[in-house]
Amino acid sequence: MSVWVLLLVVASLLYYYVRRRYRYWSDRGVPQLDATMPFGNMKGVGKERSLNEMLDEAYWKFRGKSPVTGLYFLTNPILLVTDPELTKRILVKDFHHFHDRGIYVNERDDPLSGHLFSIGGERWRYLRNKLSPTFTSGKMKCMFTTICEIGDELVASFDKHIERGEPIDIKLLCQCFTCDVVGSCAFGLQCNSLQNGGSKLLEIGDKVFRQSPLRLIYSIAISAFPRLSRALHLPALPGEVSSFFMPLVRSTVEHREQNAIERADFLNLLIQLKTRGTVDADVETDEKLTLDEVAAQAFVFFFAGFETSSTTLSFALFLLASHPDVQDRCREEIVQKLTSHDGAITYDALKEMTYLDQVINETLRMYPPVGQLFRVVTEPYYLESANVTLDTGTMLIVPIDSYHHDPDLYPDPQRFDPDRFTAEAIKTRHSHAFIPFGEGPRNCIGMRFGLLEVKFGLVQVLSRLRISVDERTQVPLRLTKGSGFPEAEGGLWLNASRL
Repeated sequence: MSVWVLLLVVASLLYYYVRRRYRYWSDRGVPQLDATMPFGNMKGVGKERSLNEMLDEAYWKFRGKSPVTGLYFLTNPILLVTDPELTKRILVKDFHHFHDRGIYVNERDDPLSGHLFSIGGERWRYLRNKLSPTFTSGKMKCMFTTICEIGDELVASFDKHIERGEPIDIKLLCQCFTCDVVGSCAFGLQCNSLQNGGSKLLEIGDKVFRQSPLRLIYSIAISAFPRLSRALHLPALPGEVSSFFMPLVRSTVEHREQNAIERADFLNLLIQLKTRGTVDADVETDEKLTLDEVAAQAFVFFFAGFETSSTTLSFALFLLASHPDVQDRCREEIVQKLTSHDGAITYDALKEMTYLDQVINETLRMYPPVGQLFRVVTEPYYLESANVTLDTGTMLIVPIDSYHHDPDLYPDPQRFDPDRFTAEAIKTRHSHAFIPFGEGPRNCIGMRFGLLEVKFGLVQVLSRLRISVDERTQVPLRLTKGSGFPEAEGGLWLNASRL
C-alpha cells in the first residue's frame, strides 16, 4: 500500500508542478493560449495542424492587443512576438540580448550539430566572422561557373518529360537541381540527381527535414532540456545522417589535402580555414577550424542550401505556371537582359532582372521556407511594451509566416502579386514585415547564394520553356502538416512545352 501512496504523491506533485508551469505567463500578466498536458500547445502539431498554424492561432487571438503572447512547448514557456516593431528590436537594436537561437547542440556525441545555424555565444561570433568572407560577391561569382554547368542538365530533365508527354513533379526536379548545385559547390561532388532522378544525398535530406510527429516532439524536448539531453548523450540528428555525412567530409578533405586539389567551392574555403585560419592567401592565424567544425559547416551549407532553394524554386515555378501574364512579363525581361549580354546567362545579367527579383520575393512571402525564427534571452531583459521582465533562457518566436499573411501588411494576402515588391511599395510597409531570411547580425549567411541559385534556375526554364499547371495538382494548394518546409499535399505537377 505504501508504494501506491508514494506513487499517488509523486503523481500529484507532478500534476501540481505542470499546472503551475502552465500559468507561467498569466502569472506575469502576459496573455496566453490555454495549454493541455503533456504537450502544452503542441497537441496535434505535425498531424492535425502544422507548427505555423498553431502559431497563427496565437498570433490572431492577441495581435493588436499585446505585442507578445504566451505559449508552451511541452512544459517550456515560449513567447510569441506579434509586433514587427518589437521584432526589429529583438533582431537588430537589442540583438546583444537575443543573439542565440536556443537550438540543441551536442558536439561531443554529434559533431554535426555544432554548425553556425545552431551554436550560440562567442563560438557563434567566432565562426560567423570566419565564414562571412566565404560569401562575398567574388566568391559567389566563382561558384556561379559551377551552377552554370548544371543548368543544361536541368533543361534536359524537362525535355525528357516533354518527349514522353508526362507531367513533371516539379518539387522533386527542383530538389535534384539544387542537390546537384549545392553538392558540387559545397564538395565538388557529382551527385547526378538530375540524371538519375534522385541520389543518396536526397534520401539523407529527407531524414533531416521530413520529420514524423514523434521526431518533432523529440527535437523540441532536447532543445527544452539541453543539459539533461547532453547528460543522456542524446544526438541532435538521426544516426543515419551523421554516419553518412561525417565519413564523406573526412574522406573528401583528406583526398584534397593529400593530392593538393583546389576547387572554387565552399569546402575548399573551409579547408583554408582549417589549414590557415583564413581565406586570405597571404594571411595565417592560430585560430583554425577543426575537422569536425569543417564537417558541421559543410553539413549545414548543403542541407539548408538545397532544401530552402528547392522549396522556393518549385513554388515560384508553380505560381508562374498559374499566372501566365506574370510568366510572360518575366520572360520578356529575361530575353531583353540576356540579349544585352550576348545571349549568355551571366552573373551580371541576373543582377539586372529586377522584376524576377519581385517574383522571387512574392514567392518567399507566400511560401517562406522557414516559417518562424527562434531567439533566446541571453540576459534578463525588461520588455516595456508588455511590462514584463524576461528571464535568461526564455525562448521567443517570431512568426514569419503570420506576418507574411497578415492582410493589414499585405492586402488580400493569398493573391500572388509581385508588384508588392516594387521599391515604392516596400517603402510603405514596416521594415520587418518581410523577413524570409531573418534580419540583423544573425540573418542567413547564405542568402545571396540561395537567391542566385533560384534566380538562375528560373531563367534557365523560362528562357526556353513555357510552363502550365497539370490537373494532378490539387488547387487550391493545401500544405502538409508534418513537413518542416512548405510542401503541397499531392505534390506540385506542371506541364512544359518548348518555346
